[in-house]
Amino acid sequence: MVKIGNREFGIGILALIIIFSFILFGFTGVKVVLGAVVVFFLPFYLILDNFKIEFGEKIVFSFFMGIGVFSIFVYYLGFVVNSIRVAIAVTFLLLVGVGLGLKKFGKK
Repeated sequence: MVKIGNREFGIGILALIIIFSFILFGFTGVKVVLGAVVVFFLPFYLILDNFKIEFGEKIVFSFFMGIGVFSIFVYYLGFVVNSIRVAIAVTFLLLVGVGLGLKKFGKK
C-alpha cells in the first residue's frame, strides 16, 4: 500500500502530472489540471485541514468531495443565477470562505 507521508511528495506528484499534461496536451492541458486542482481540490482541502486526517486521506477525500459536492452546488445555483460562470465563482468563493472560516474560528 502506497502512503503519502509528506507534502513534498504530493507536490512532486502534482508537478509530474502538470509536466505530463503539458507534454501530451500543451498549455491547455496545464490549464485544465491547474483549474481542477484549484476548483475541485483547494476548497475541500481547506475544510478537511481542520480535522485530524492524514495528508493522503485529505488529498483523496477533498478531490472526490470536490467533484461531487462542488458540482451539485454549481448545478443548483445555476438555476437561481442563470449564469454558470457566476454560479462557479460564487460556489468557489463560498467554499473557500467556509474553509478559511473553519480554520480561523474552529480552533477556539
